[in-house]
Amino acid sequence: MRQFFRQLKVRHKVFIILAVAMTSISTLNVLSNVWLASQNPIQQHIAALTPLLYAPKQVIKTSRQWQQHLNKQQSLFTITDTGMYNHDGQLVDATRDIFPSQLSQISLAQLNATKVLIAGPKFTLIAEVSAHVTRAFLYEMVIINLLMIIASITLILIILYFINRLIIRPIFSLTATTNEIAMEHNYALRAQRFYPDEIGTLAENFNFMLNRIEQDDQVLRQEKEKAEQARKQAIELSKKMHDTNERLEFEVKVRARVEHKLTDFQHYLNNIIDSMPSAIIAVDHELTVTQWNKGASLITGTRRDNAIYQPLEESCEFLLPHVALIGDSLDNHNTNKAERVAFTADNGNRYLDITIYPLLDTTRSGAVIKIDDITQRTQMEDMMVQSEKMMSLGGLAAGMAHEINNPLGAIIHTVQNIKRRLDPALKRNQDVAKIMNSDLQQMCRYMEERGILTFLDNINQAGERASTIVSNMLQFSRQSPKSLQPQSLHHIIDRAINIAKNEYSLSSGYDFKSIEVVKNFDLGIHDVPCIPSEIEQVILNLLKNSAQALQGYKSQKECAENGHSQIQIFTRQNEQMAELIIEDNGPGMDEDTTRHIFEPFFTTKEVGLGTGLGLSVSFFIITNHHQGQMRVESTLGSGTRFTISLPLINQADDQQNPKQIT
Repeated sequence: MRQFFRQLKVRHKVFIILAVAMTSISTLNVLSNVWLASQNPIQQHIAALTPLLYAPKQVIKTSRQWQQHLNKQQSLFTITDTGMYNHDGQLVDATRDIFPSQLSQISLAQLNATKVLIAGPKFTLIAEVSAHVTRAFLYEMVIINLLMIIASITLILIILYFINRLIIRPIFSLTATTNEIAMEHNYALRAQRFYPDEIGTLAENFNFMLNRIEQDDQVLRQEKEKAEQARKQAIELSKKMHDTNERLEFEVKVRARVEHKLTDFQHYLNNIIDSMPSAIIAVDHELTVTQWNKGASLITGTRRDNAIYQPLEESCEFLLPHVALIGDSLDNHNTNKAERVAFTADNGNRYLDITIYPLLDTTRSGAVIKIDDITQRTQMEDMMVQSEKMMSLGGLAAGMAHEINNPLGAIIHTVQNIKRRLDPALKRNQDVAKIMNSDLQQMCRYMEERGILTFLDNINQAGERASTIVSNMLQFSRQSPKSLQPQSLHHIIDRAINIAKNEYSLSSGYDFKSIEVVKNFDLGIHDVPCIPSEIEQVILNLLKNSAQALQGYKSQKECAENGHSQIQIFTRQNEQMAELIIEDNGPGMDEDTTRHIFEPFFTTKEVGLGTGLGLSVSFFIITNHHQGQMRVESTLGSGTRFTISLPLINQADDQQNPKQIT
């Protein structure tokens, strides 16, 4: 048992000792209380009162008599008051009015050591008593309490002995060993392990720590000797270092001068790169931007500080489709090119030429991306191609017009003659009808009933429509004999808008009055040399086309997100050109339709709503008659914009008076 107790942990030992002490003290207390309760004379003699009620020597009838009789029979109590209750629990007699009228009204809690209930053969007696504790009983209680105090002190001393033996003595031993090591620096000492508990484990860990400290002390002594040798060597090396520092100081000055020159050269190279009109972007093998000039910032709208050392995909999203070309240049050192790349910027659609050059560096790989904005060149090429188409079609149009005009004239003239010879109002027709004994009025009613006159009107309208087409075709070959005169461009625009509002027709596919027209004019534009009727015709064609597109778009219930149908008209001056912009919020056109929009007879309208010559004639009027430019920008679902540029200086006058050109 003793060996088992030694093997326990310290917390277990303390717990067991305290549990035993508390249990012992509690047991002694309970036993003493029980013994005192059994030896209490009050409790012993209360029970002796009951037999006195059964055999009295004289007849006792009142509670006062019972009180006197009971006091004579015993000397341990003094009965002060009594109350008598019959078998029904009713109060019969009482020495004082301190007892309830019913026995049931007295609770068990009211019956204590001074108020007792004595049941007799004929009645029940409630007695109020006062006990006289004897001197012997007091001596007994004092002796018992003294014994309990002595037992408790003895038990506590035993507990302290075990705590001192099992806990304090090992701790004092460990503390003494620690103090001795701290005073003498003798790391060879070891702590004694008394028991295999936590304190014993602490002693073992302390001894293990001493072993490590002893080893480290030996190592420190050895290192101290080495440090002393190193100090001597350091003194020698410091002398050499002083000489070396003087040489390094001279080399640093030389390097600073070289770095300053390199920095100046780097700034010079950056200025050269920034001065280039093209966008220059350099990337490494991980497609991280290492160089970014001003041209790249102008095209992408991203500043150099926000682009440098960032992934290429974050700065130039439009280059993502061409990552394969960049990778080919990095891996295979090939020069790759992508031409006419569409790019949407804040100022509209643009076209870029992208050239990728590999960096031929043996230490690291990379590539240089050169981006050229070819929007103006592309527009000029498109206009030149369109002009060449118009010129090549001019001769064909002229020949076709002359060949078609003759039979058209005969058809229209013949229809007009037939209608005149059927007219009952002409005297010649009336005379011939009398000679032939025919009723001219009845014949006319017959033709009306059969629709012959309607057929003649349809033939006449078709001939006039074909004549109009031929007249538009002749515009490609005719040179206008009119001279350009300075006119107010804004007045021409207002007249065209009024004509469009007054000539709207739902049968033609549009209702111009239901469209909001927004005008934003630059009032600083001077008069423009032009032919007013032709410019008015061009503007009217563009307004009708926009109105028809908006009408169809609105009927398909696709204009809800754009609000209401709207045409915006802008004017502005761009150097020596006056620009007229007509923009709508209609359905727009795809790229293929935009490419062929100015070609003759090309139309997207239904049969009978357009001939395909309106925009081609307008283009010919602007480029050929006015030496201007006409271009279109459109995105499917985002509307269409036509831009017309007219020279502010009459080029014909400039050619006649070359000295006036500045």
